[in-house]
Amino acid sequence: MKKYIYILFISLLFLFHKQIQAQQLPIYSQYMFNDYLINSAYAGTYAFTPIILNHRNQWVGFGESAPQTSSISIHGSAGKNSAFGGSLLFDKTHPISQTQIEMSYAYHTILNEQSRIGLSMSLGGTYNMKQFINESNSTYSEIINNQIDIVSQDENAKPVGDVNFGLILFTDYFDLGVSIRNLLAPENTNAIVSDEIDRTKYILIHGSYLGRNNPNSPFAMIPSFVIRKMGITTYNNLFEVDLNLKLVYRNKFWAGAAFRTHEKAICTLIGFNTNKAYFGWSYDIGTAGIGQFHNGSHNISIGLKLGLKKKNNIRNQTPFNMNIDESPRKLNLRLSDMRHKSGI
Repeated sequence: MKKYIYILFISLLFLFHKQIQAQQLPIYSQYMFNDYLINSAYAGTYAFTPIILNHRNQWVGFGESAPQTSSISIHGSAGKNSAFGGSLLFDKTHPISQTQIEMSYAYHTILNEQSRIGLSMSLGGTYNMKQFINESNSTYSEIINNQIDIVSQDENAKPVGDVNFGLILFTDYFDLGVSIRNLLAPENTNAIVSDEIDRTKYILIHGSYLGRNNPNSPFAMIPSFVIRKMGITTYNNLFEVDLNLKLVYRNKFWAGAAFRTHEKAICTLIGFNTNKAYFGWSYDIGTAGIGQFHNGSHNISIGLKLGLKKKNNIRNQTPFNMNIDESPRKLNLRLSDMRHKSGI
């Protein structure tokens, strides 16, 4: 069984090189505070049940028409190897608003003393509402600042279901995952450019290096990346890369920076972590494309920790909750036993 899982994992990585048409979910920097948003295989990998609220205010200076995204998610373990999760996301990008709901199941197993793997499948639905305006009689400034009247709404809007897949390999020193979104690729569209643009598949590959940080130092440095491979019909395929670096102090405070090839955006982020909650804030500004014409984007995340089972868990040494009191290898070996004892 474990042999076939390894083969499946490598095969999915090679799929990254194929031409996969896609659209981007409005998660942006939110995954920096909530990894469950990009891969549901993270469900149940904490020693507690996290409830995380995110809000992103994008393109500051564009008025009420600027995109805004809010989400709430929860996930936790259920039994020895299973985990469940769910998320609700609201996104508004004038003149389209969408509501997404997703429920997921994840299965985790230990491959050997140094590595574990998580496999997930999620079911979700999206409801899009499009509003149409008479742009021929409106100036660009009026459209951007929402100073015009809506002349009609899409009366045919209806929910569309979909399936997502996630896979993560956890080792002593790094995590590597792949997530495929919109497997059913419905014909519904939520793009504002044209009704001919289809909602299609896209793939994300992500990883983080948990490193060989000095166990005697109060600091830990954690680099990570996310690669998005997307494409839209009638347009060139999109390829985006996020490079992130986070500095953690005693597993309580952290600060970081990121670079996103989309808009060539530069992001700064800070946060703190307690035994019962955590908080994060990020600000990014684009230096190309539309990023040159707005005042940046803000993201705020608040998380609550429910039902803490153990002081440490496998996810305590991830980019968000790095535990640097022990070396990664020693910590992971001990936490493997903890996960089973705690029913994860």
